[in-house]
Amino acid sequence: MMIHKKFNKSGLTTPPLKAIVALAALVIVVFTISFDASSITDSSNSSSLDLSSVSPRDLLEYQIHSNKDRLSKHIPNSPHHEEVSSSEKAKFEADSAIALISFGKEAANGTLLEQCILSLRRRGEFDGKVMVITDAPRERYEGEFDENVIILKAKEEDILYDHFAAPAIKYKRFKTLLIDYMDDVPELDPIEWIYYLDIDILVGAPFITMAKALNKKYYIRQRFGTPSVYMFKDPDPDKYALNSGFIIINRRTSDLCLDAWRNAIDTHPDAGFDQASINHVIENENSNHCKMVGLDVEDYLTYPNGDDELIHVIFEKHFSPLIHIFNSCFAKKVSPEVMGEFVADVLDLNDSEREEHKYGKSVIHPSTAKWSR
Repeated sequence: MMIHKKFNKSGLTTPPLKAIVALAALVIVVFTISFDASSITDSSNSSSLDLSSVSPRDLLEYQIHSNKDRLSKHIPNSPHHEEVSSSEKAKFEADSAIALISFGKEAANGTLLEQCILSLRRRGEFDGKVMVITDAPRERYEGEFDENVIILKAKEEDILYDHFAAPAIKYKRFKTLLIDYMDDVPELDPIEWIYYLDIDILVGAPFITMAKALNKKYYIRQRFGTPSVYMFKDPDPDKYALNSGFIIINRRTSDLCLDAWRNAIDTHPDAGFDQASINHVIENENSNHCKMVGLDVEDYLTYPNGDDELIHVIFEKHFSPLIHIFNSCFAKKVSPEVMGEFVADVLDLNDSEREEHKYGKSVIHPSTAKWSR
């Protein structure tokens, strides 16, 4: 192998810069291997270790450091970043609202709703109106949220509409009634755009940047004359076209689509998922005079897919705009310890909030829940 030399003014040879960098990298690798080997050697003497005193955070960081090569393939793409001025943010929050639904005893006994709204306020940086439709008692969320969160009691005639094979469909049907409920609240009259989220979604990046990027790609706010509803494409495209966990609705023009969707739900009571009724709407698009638009998921929406992926995200502080957790089939692959740490990081909890152990679980202990019917 030919070695190239470089001479300085005194005539002495100096190694080229690449060689220095390569040597430094080799030293780091050797040091890392030695560190990992010593850690493994120490851990083999399990009788002398007391893991009860080791925090979940320390264990996760050890997993990251000792498995960097294996975990590197799990790094997601960077979320879209659109520059947003303060005036743009103010305008967006003046004509846009977030809509959520929270139904059933399990939802009332848990903190999914609180987590979703907290993520919107913190990493989502959304300070506008949030409309919540729920069947929980009014006192359940009393004093829980800021003044821009509006809690609406579901109407009995809508709750009792129950002839579906899958019990959850009667709750998912409320997604088609968002405009109707909003029309009953004068405070929401200025709202033109509704962004619906399932409550098991966390917002991990500024919400408006995602909304702006989607609008730029799909011309969403330029289609005022076209009755349309926007959803991300389903992760199982062979079965379902769209996923209703995130929906963009225009208050003035999307009602035709929502009516057609509700009709499909009511006329196909044996369907196990609301995505199936969306398929029916798409198949009859021309007769319904509305357009169900599929958005490419890209890196706007992620589904937790095992501990390896999440512990890397925890370490890198790299959160996608929307993170579908808990009730997704993918989340079942995540251990409770990793999920708890992940949720705490997405919500940007301080030390005292972490010690409360209020967040990070899908259901809190029933004895602490405020539920009565």
